[in-house]
Amino acid sequence: MGNDGGSIPTRRELVKSPTAQKTHSQLRTSQTQSSFYHWTYCALSKRPLSSPIVSDPLGRLYNKDALLEWLLHGLEAFGDGEEVLKSRGVKSLKDVVNINFQVLDAPEENAVGSINGNSNGKEEGASGERKERWVCPITRKELGGGVRAVYLVPCGCAFAEGAIKETTGAGKEGQTEECLQCGKGYNPRDVININPTAEADIARLQNRMKELAEFGLTHSLKKVAGEKSKKRKAKEADGQKATPTEEMNGKVVNGKSSNGKSSTNGDNIKNSATAKITSKVLADEQQKAKIRKVEASDAIKSLFTSKAESKDRGKGKGGGDFMTRGYSLPK
Repeated sequence: MGNDGGSIPTRRELVKSPTAQKTHSQLRTSQTQSSFYHWTYCALSKRPLSSPIVSDPLGRLYNKDALLEWLLHGLEAFGDGEEVLKSRGVKSLKDVVNINFQVLDAPEENAVGSINGNSNGKEEGASGERKERWVCPITRKELGGGVRAVYLVPCGCAFAEGAIKETTGAGKEGQTEECLQCGKGYNPRDVININPTAEADIARLQNRMKELAEFGLTHSLKKVAGEKSKKRKAKEADGQKATPTEEMNGKVVNGKSSNGKSSTNGDNIKNSATAKITSKVLADEQQKAKIRKVEASDAIKSLFTSKAESKDRGKGKGGGDFMTRGYSLPK
């Protein structure tokens, strides 16, 4: 038991002591750091948030171009996308809402609750990157980590939560209120907390998702994709002819046209900003595909035949596939 370079372990080294619980200050610091991160970076791309910004039914913020890239390419775009969007119900752009943040103007250096005194409307991050600074248009309080903020559906205008509570009426779900910024109507049920941390807020948003699903509505209060097509097919099965409007709306469903081909361009997108981002992403993918073809090695190119070579197949000019190339049948 000795003189061999080993050691005799004691009970103190073998038995684990119970993990000490975090103090209130430690928990508060952790929540503050998490809140600051979600207010600063896109949950999908991990890049700083920049306009246009969208939110899912549970109040998480994303860059719109990153979400489009995920919807088009899935795991090829972001490997942890499924984990990030798990149980959030994001399947299309109808499941998110564009957030209209009011950017802090240059003269308003002393906004209520501002973190620093930058006068250019942007906040200097720890990594040297900059992002927009947002304020509530009513209270002029800066929106960010540590501030309870909300946005309205379907307009997407963002406010401090206190401003909405103080200016709304009785707050019954049956009543309709008007947005303080754009004047559009909204239901108090459709007031969404941004990056909520309280369990009560998260539970309320989850219940709202279930209620909307029962009515066939998405987070943006639009009909679920495919509902019109199902109704049109049901009418045709009953012998009723679908209306021209329904036929027109049924031409493109879930990104596919009536002939079964996928719609890969932005021609069918009505929103100009969305169409611009979509066309940009598709152009980047086409450019990447061209680069892959150019940079392919001779060994890989030899496995495939070009159009000119395919015409000469069977004529002794390098025709055939890679299994028979170089061999000729005896005459």
